[in-house]
Amino acid sequence: MHPVRRTVADTTRRLVHRFYEQFWNARQYDLAERLMARDSNFHGTLGSSQGGPQGMVEYARRLTRAFPDLQIRIDELIVERDRAAAHISCTGTHEGELFGCSGTGRRVRYDCVVLFRIAHGRISDVQMYMDRGELRRQLSSVERRSVAPMDA
Repeated sequence: MHPVRRTVADTTRRLVHRFYEQFWNARQYDLAERLMARDSNFHGTLGSSQGGPQGMVEYARRLTRAFPDLQIRIDELIVERDRAAAHISCTGTHEGELFGCSGTGRRVRYDCVVLFRIAHGRISDVQMYMDRGELRRQLSSVERRSVAPMDA
């Protein structure tokens, strides 16, 4: 029997899955050093950029303060050697401040497209794109009740 050879694409796919399943969903922030390159760049959905594994951890903590039960699902993943594109769905309950809005207790769901670049077996670049206006709308929307007109 021949040993299975892993390709660059296999490594890329495994890294992206570990990034979401273990780092984000399981909150294993100590994995940042093994997943992210020392000089990695991260541009997140909150409009901020972070550098290196510690910057990634700081960003994750900021987002999970706003959504303590945040879970991320990979809906689609396309891998080409050392690059990947993921369509992800994020769900969580808004419990902490975000975009100047205090916790509302509302359950939110938003989608992102995320582009990855891998170098030397670690994530070197992450670019996240989403409709921040849609998330802001979910956080700030107020239930509007229908009011019957008053009789004159």
